[in-house]
This record gives sequence, C-alpha cells and structure tokens, in this order.
Amino acid sequence: MKIALFDVTVTVSFGGIQTAVWELARALHDAGHQVSVFGGDGKIRPDLGGREIAVHTFGFTPRDQVLDLGSRFRRIWERWSFASQALPTLVAGDFDWVILTKPFDFFLPWRLPAGSRTRFCFMSGGTDFFRGDRRLGRKVDAWVACSHFNAWQIAHHYKRFPQVMFNGVDVAAFSPAARAPDLRQQLGFAADDVVFAFAGRLVGWKGLAVAIKALAEPALAGLPVKLLLIGDGDARAGLGELAARLGVADRVVFQAPVPHRELPKYYAAADGGVFPSIGDEAFGITIAEAMACGLPVVASHIGGIPEVVGNEGACGLLAPAGDPAGFAAAMAGLAAETSYRQRLGAAAAARIREQFTWTLAAQRLLRALASA
Repeated sequence: MKIALFDVTVTVSFGGIQTAVWELARALHDAGHQVSVFGGDGKIRPDLGGREIAVHTFGFTPRDQVLDLGSRFRRIWERWSFASQALPTLVAGDFDWVILTKPFDFFLPWRLPAGSRTRFCFMSGGTDFFRGDRRLGRKVDAWVACSHFNAWQIAHHYKRFPQVMFNGVDVAAFSPAARAPDLRQQLGFAADDVVFAFAGRLVGWKGLAVAIKALAEPALAGLPVKLLLIGDGDARAGLGELAARLGVADRVVFQAPVPHRELPKYYAAADGGVFPSIGDEAFGITIAEAMACGLPVVASHIGGIPEVVGNEGACGLLAPAGDPAGFAAAMAGLAAETSYRQRLGAAAAARIREQFTWTLAAQRLLRALASA
C-alpha cells in the first residue's frame, strides 16, 4: 500500500508522537509498503538507515505566531496553514491511507477532492479534543489507540472504539548494556549510589516534583538514592529551587537533553527509572525505552502507564500519582537489594521485547487498516 504519515511537528520538534511517526515509517517500509512522511519546514531528519521513505516538508504558521485565542485555536490554525501547503502533494500522491496523529487534522479528509480513493486513519496518543471534532471525525475511516486506556478515552468522546496497537520501542537501539563507570563519575555519582533516571521534558505534568519530594521522605533517609533528570523545560528552575529548599539538591543531577540515540548509555549508568507523571499519559514511550534497557522502573499508577509496566510488580513498581511517600517506599525497596533490581530489570527488558516493539505496532496498525 501507499501510506502517508501526516503531522506538521515531526520535522520540527521531538516527542512521543514524533518518535512514533518515524519509527512506524521504518517498520511499515520494512513490511513492504511505500511510505511517505509529511512534516513542516524543519531540520529534524532521523537516520532512516537508507530506506526509501519520502519526506515532504512545507511551510506553516507556527502556533506561537497565531493570535492567542486559546492553545487549541492556535494549534488548529498551525495545522490548517500546513495542510494548505501540503494538500496538492498529498492529493497527487494518491495514497491508500493517510495516518493522522491529532484531531486538529480532522478537517483534512473534507478538503480532498470528490472521488478521492484515499482513506484516513486516526492514530491516537492523547485527548486533544475540541468543539466540533466529533462532526469532523465522521470522515475518519479507521481508529487506533496506543493503549486500552486511550482507546476508552477515544470511544467515550467519539463513540468509535479504536483498535489498540500500542506504541513501541526500537529494541535494537534500546537494550541492556554494560555500565560505563566513566559516565557515572562524569555525572557525579559514587560507585555505591543508587541512581533513578528520568528522561523527557521537564514540565509540570511529568510530576518530577514528586520524585524530588520523595528524596526528603523518611523511607529514603540514609539511603544513597539519587536522581538523574535528563531533559529541559519550563519546570527546570522550579525543580532546582524545590530541591534546594528540601535540602536534597546534592542528590539531584540535572543533565541537559541528549540525542535520543544516546539515552541507552545514560540508562546503563542508572540503577532504576522514575516516572512520576501526574497527568494521564496515554502510553509512556520513555518508560518503555528505560525498561527495554533493563531498568526496573517506579512509575505512576495513572493513564496507560500500568499497561506498559504491568500491574503485577514483576517488571517495575507502580505508586499513586502525586504521592511522594508512595514513590519513596517503592524506590527504597529497589534501592535495598541489588538482586531485586536486576531481576525486575531483566523481566522489564523481556516484557518490552516481547510485547512493545515498533514491528508489532506496525502489524497491529495494518490489521486495523485491513479491517476498516
């Protein structure tokens, strides 16, 4: 089939949706399909490994340059301006399927000429609903979601129950690796420190204040537990101030963002992962990537995260969202016993390898398209 993945952001920013588009483009190509990626004018081009994946970029009006009538209005305008530029190429491509990643693009099927054979699939990774999106969604032919939790959210709103494809991990790049002592030393960790790593945007809903507060809880008093926070965002300054106010600043290391492909070596320098989201994450690709690298994780029992980590405590531990004491207790349990961490870490890597690869995600997506 001829398949296009359509999202203005994939060539201009990094994130879970962007990762999903590029990884699915690779997997669909490897499954024998003709794949194109449509994105906005930007410099982001991941290594496609020599694959013949057509990348089309077009101008658009960035949301921060749009009249501020609300964030959703700005994002719709951004995508409308992008679609206006991309539409002639999309029509000329005569695609079997176009994959949309946000409801903000639901107007696109309505703009195709009468008689077009192209069908549209919504690949959901969240809940960016807006007034009128149910009506616009009537021309969406197939619906898929990245978790059962997200499928329920979509079904509740649109009255269309998606098939679940799950997101994935590039397990060739993200896999258990030997620890690099030099990197740990460079980051400022001692040999006996138990390091819990986070990678992602430092924004409020990621809940990193919960992890910092956990360090000050009695359960972690006297234990050599430290945090490695990899990334940047508007919460960075506040997190540093919080750590200083609680007297745990010497136990928190802030690492500037690193290229995605370098994350495995940072995970190899850690002993566990910590992902204390307080928002409804639909899946949690970064959590799955840390697990694929053999890290036992402590994560919030919220959204689609339990589907990634598992509820049984065999691959990682779940704690109540927003509960520093709960996170401290789980982190203390992992910090106390090396063999326990190793056992959970090995099971975590196997879980991701067996259930959450991009190859499996592409296969599930293709089954959804076939059934539509």
